[in-house]
Amino acid sequence: MRLLRNEPLKKHTSFRIGGPADYFCIPRNMAELKDALVFARERGLGTVIIGAGTNLLVLDQGFRGVVVKLAGGLNWIRVNGGRIEVGAGVHIAKLLQVLGNKKLGGLEFLAGIPGTVGGAIVMNAGAWGKEIADYVEQVLVIDRAGRQKILKRRVLGFGYRRSRLQGSRWILAQVVLKLRKKKRGLIRRKVRENLIKRKAAQPLGIPNCGSVFKNPKGDFAGRLIQEAGCKGMRIGDAQVSAKHANFIVNLGDARARDVIKLMTSVQKKVKDRFKIRLEPEIKIMVKSPS
Repeated sequence: MRLLRNEPLKKHTSFRIGGPADYFCIPRNMAELKDALVFARERGLGTVIIGAGTNLLVLDQGFRGVVVKLAGGLNWIRVNGGRIEVGAGVHIAKLLQVLGNKKLGGLEFLAGIPGTVGGAIVMNAGAWGKEIADYVEQVLVIDRAGRQKILKRRVLGFGYRRSRLQGSRWILAQVVLKLRKKKRGLIRRKVRENLIKRKAAQPLGIPNCGSVFKNPKGDFAGRLIQEAGCKGMRIGDAQVSAKHANFIVNLGDARARDVIKLMTSVQKKVKDRFKIRLEPEIKIMVKSPS
């Protein structure tokens, strides 16, 4: 296990924002993940687990403890018929490529989501009316002491952009998915269609963290933000995207404090106009453990 000291976390988030972590590592396998957790536990250090850092805002002060990044490690994919074992660090794009080659369909709606499988499960990622939870059979988790456990889908408490794994003592290491056979051409065509739709609607070429707010029931956060006159609003180098109002982009040197101020301002304007309080979808990493 290789531990880095004072590693800038902005290098590891799609937002390109955030201060340093006291300790940082990318475990290559389960043994190194356990080592990192034991290292933190023995020294009384807080631990944060991140995937590809695509739905994450790191504070300007960074993190006082150990940050473990799963993307780049834990990246196995094992296919046995329609049952697929996937390491939490596997990028969604890689998984979709493998599934397409194996003629296994169902997850094409994830195309263009720039994260890891682990992050997608914990957040119950979805698009176009579908969610990854519908394809989960079970997960393998590990706690801060290095103990492993298998959890079936029924106990994971999946809901809209949430699961019981969020904020729990369990760290997702592997998921078992159940998929069905589908023609390779149909899979690839649907993936292309979804990628084209995302490219047309979202600011993919500028650093951002994906959707900032959850969609309120029966409506869309982007519509509410746009109708409240927030499109293009800017604080420092943080700006509400002119392409999609539920995205905040980093124009070059945005700080976490700028993003948080901008989010607060957007929430206030939407609340004043529609009497609806937008709930953040983005996760904010606190600077030290509670």
